[in-house]
This record gives sequence, C-alpha cells and structure tokens, in this order.
Amino acid sequence: MGGYPDLYNHLLVASITSHEYKSAMKSWLKCIGSAKNPITARPFNGDYTEKYVGFRKANKPSIEAGDHLLLYAPGGSRSIFALVEAVGNPEPDPNYNPNEEGSCHWRLAVSYLERRLVASGISIGEVASHRNLTRSIGQKSHIELYLEESESACRMLHEKAKQ
Repeated sequence: MGGYPDLYNHLLVASITSHEYKSAMKSWLKCIGSAKNPITARPFNGDYTEKYVGFRKANKPSIEAGDHLLLYAPGGSRSIFALVEAVGNPEPDPNYNPNEEGSCHWRLAVSYLERRLVASGISIGEVASHRNLTRSIGQKSHIELYLEESESACRMLHEKAKQ
C-alpha cells in the first residue's frame, strides 16, 4: 500500500484477526507446484503471479470467496511466498484435460495481498503451530489453517517484505 507499510501491516493483521474473519472467513495453506514439478523451475522460475490457483481432484474444494490462502512451494524451498484472497468460488477449469499430467478440475480466482519470490518467502517450519505443517499438508493440495498459524505466517511474510 504505497508509502504506508505500518498502516498496511495493521490492516492486514486486523483483517485476519477480526471477529468477522473468525466466524466467516477461513485461511488455507495451498500448495503451488510439487516436489516433482517445483515452481522454481520453468515456466515460473520462482516468480508465481497467476490469477488462478488450480485443484486437481474431482471434488469441488471447500474454499469460498473471501477466504485467504497462503501459497506454499513444497519443492526444495518449502517456503510460503504469497497471501491471496479468493475473489470468487471454485469453478470448473475450462482447460482441464484428463490426459495431461497436472491438469486441474477446478480453478479459483485470487487477488494478491502480499507476494514474494519463492526464494525470499518464509520457511514453513518457522510458522507458529502446534502441528508439523509439512507433515499435515503431506500429499494434499490444501489444508485449513488454525488462526495462530495464519496470523504467524501473515506477520512473517509481511516482515520479510519490509527487509
């Protein structure tokens, strides 16, 4: 938000910790890429700016408009590199091709609230949590985060942006 980083940080944390958020919005950890096909390789080279995130499974994801997603690169870096907001509900991906590896059944339009290059993201192991997030996400494409995890990751991501 331009020249007001402290105001931006306040508004970001306030939106995550507000009563409305606690009762309505959810926060998710969403994998982008995989260990086999990391986003640090081509075509993204660690700079992910896509307007949609994809979901490979046939079941519709339970993420809804207004939810926040922390984007996570599970490849070698294991870093959280962006905070996005779902600007719509999941919709069938018109480019889905069952014969193409990595093709997604669903897509979700997102708006970036905070973004770093993957290499300058935050380590998933540094996020305050009572569980092992790396193990929890395992082979899943996304998991719901607890409030403490979401707050911790958002603060760390924003602090990283100020460096």
